[in-house]
Amino acid sequence: MRNVTKLVAATLVALTLPLLFLSQASAQDSARIHLIHGIPGVDVDVEAGGENVFEGFSFGDTQDLSALAGATLEGLKVKAAGTDTVAIDAGDVALPASGNYTVIAHLGADGTPTIGVFENDVSTIAAGEGRLTVRHTAAAPAVDILANGDAAFSNVTNGNGGTVDLAVGTISASVVPTGETEPVVIGPADLTIAEGDHLLVYAVGSLEDESLTVLTETITGLHSAPEQVDTGNSLPASTGSNTAMALIAGLVATGLFGTAAVATRRARG
Repeated sequence: MRNVTKLVAATLVALTLPLLFLSQASAQDSARIHLIHGIPGVDVDVEAGGENVFEGFSFGDTQDLSALAGATLEGLKVKAAGTDTVAIDAGDVALPASGNYTVIAHLGADGTPTIGVFENDVSTIAAGEGRLTVRHTAAAPAVDILANGDAAFSNVTNGNGGTVDLAVGTISASVVPTGETEPVVIGPADLTIAEGDHLLVYAVGSLEDESLTVLTETITGLHSAPEQVDTGNSLPASTGSNTAMALIAGLVATGLFGTAAVATRRARG
């Protein structure tokens, strides 16, 4: 099962990682595309031009690929991490040139790896309020999402979620089976609603495997235009972006690909 999961997850990641190798000239200022790895226990390597240009993309890792929107990569190989086994030869892949999107590789309700593409609400938030989005991307049945004990989102199925603007403050959030108050399958966890920020929370993992957890990201500055994106439960990786840039620079020297600025973060366990 693990090998199958690696194979399928590699296929999914192949739909989004091509952005790593595209020319910065193709970027659109109005675009934001954020990739999240939300499948526990799956690592992949990406090969281009006969060399690994990205290695060990692991659960909880993210890539802010905003500068690379709107371009197409011709040719890509994705391999099981640490091996020469090719999981997929990707063809041409095009990404949106504008808009605000999150792409997350995650488990479907039945535990099958899948991919979710979500467009994020970046409309202006009223003074004194923040925005909360919760998305069900875990191998689990329909759930209710509680805020301070009350159902904020009801009967949320895998691949779906909800968004609400709330007064600034801290709420206690938990996830329970639809129509029930227990067992609490995730949480309770304190979530801070900050003025002008859009906090996005993803339920990931598997109920059967007892690996349910959450990953978060934050879009800031929504009193006007979004300013930056951070993963709320993440720590900066010490070498990830430098390693990626060094590898890409090697390809640039051969004339295969253009330059790109990539920021890498890893979620805390």
